Amino acid sequence: MINKYRTLPITLLLLLLLSPWESVFATQMKGLYEVEVPVAGQETVQRNEAIRKAFGLMLVKVTGNRGVTERQELVDAIRKAPRYVQQYQYRLAPIEKEAVETTAMDSVAEPPMEPAGDSPEGAVKAVEEEPARLLKVTFDRNAVERLLRAKRLPVWDGNRPSGLIWLGVESGSKRRLGLPDADVELYAAMVESSGDRGIPLIFPLMDLEDQAGMQVADIWGDFEANIRRASNRYAPDLIVSGRLIQLSGRLWRAQWSFYLADQVVKWSDESSAVEILADQGVQRIADLLAERFAPLGGDDGVSLVRLRVEGVHNFKGYLTVGNMLRSQGAVDHVDILFVEPDAVTFGLQARGGIQLLEQGLVLGGILIPAAGSQAADSLLTGQVDLTYRMK
Repeated sequence: MINKYRTLPITLLLLLLLSPWESVFATQMKGLYEVEVPVAGQETVQRNEAIRKAFGLMLVKVTGNRGVTERQELVDAIRKAPRYVQQYQYRLAPIEKEAVETTAMDSVAEPPMEPAGDSPEGAVKAVEEEPARLLKVTFDRNAVERLLRAKRLPVWDGNRPSGLIWLGVESGSKRRLGLPDADVELYAAMVESSGDRGIPLIFPLMDLEDQAGMQVADIWGDFEANIRRASNRYAPDLIVSGRLIQLSGRLWRAQWSFYLADQVVKWSDESSAVEILADQGVQRIADLLAERFAPLGGDDGVSLVRLRVEGVHNFKGYLTVGNMLRSQGAVDHVDILFVEPDAVTFGLQARGGIQLLEQGLVLGGILIPAAGSQAADSLLTGQVDLTYRMK
């Protein structure tokens, strides 16, 4: 029988087995289980209605699928969304705060307002005097994941690919690079959409280095090699370039190019506003990523995957790899199967198959495939499914 801990010093082994596996990676996407939505008031019926809306938005972020709330198997869960709430809190919408506070003070001295009816004047008065509230809802992550696992729906973990977006704008026959400081509403629309979908976006600084490395012609010519070279300083997982063209006073067209490893996708949209095109672009980016990293039907079963990681020389290395593996949404459980002086073999209970697991391992940022490597112990030959090494 193999003594899987025989090469590990006893003190190091105890630390390894007893230490908590907490994720320490800054690339983890936060807030996937938190959503803030408008709420009509603080009555139970009003609050529960807002919670159900928040629950649906959260499911889109967690599964990566825009149509997940329309699935029949989730109808009952959405109706019972308050059961999945961990905590909630109200706040006044910032823009309306001053007006709301004034209305609240005035209402002490005045009798209750009569129903506004259908008259325009009454409708305006009701809007002015109704406090604008938001409800921030935090859902129970464990309960939500149990629900999705039971329904055989994907759970896309927070270890998500970061996307660098280059933009070019053409208006009045003039072309220029997009600038966050000049195109505020355009970039704000992309930030809001990326938050709704749980996709981490990076925007170029557009400093002297960027301006020297990226030319307007590179965007319009869709010169992939130049775009990738100018993007290297940001080390993104994927790159997107977008050309926003004003066709007329009320019509814009967007032409997008999406680069992820060996995958290249191009598409175009048209709309009356660039902000709408920006939202549509981010939505499509999120859809493409979800298709690859959290496919529907890709979570049907759990299998044991034996992963050997080379280059693990000390306790810090053990923790680093273990933390990253535990952060993977496709991984339910992590065990240590065998320890060597410079390598560890882990047993992973993985969902969605080896291919889905491998995509997540690459995004973890600390492992690369170690093709052709051989375990030091001949007894391990044929007992390892994947071999990687630390960068």
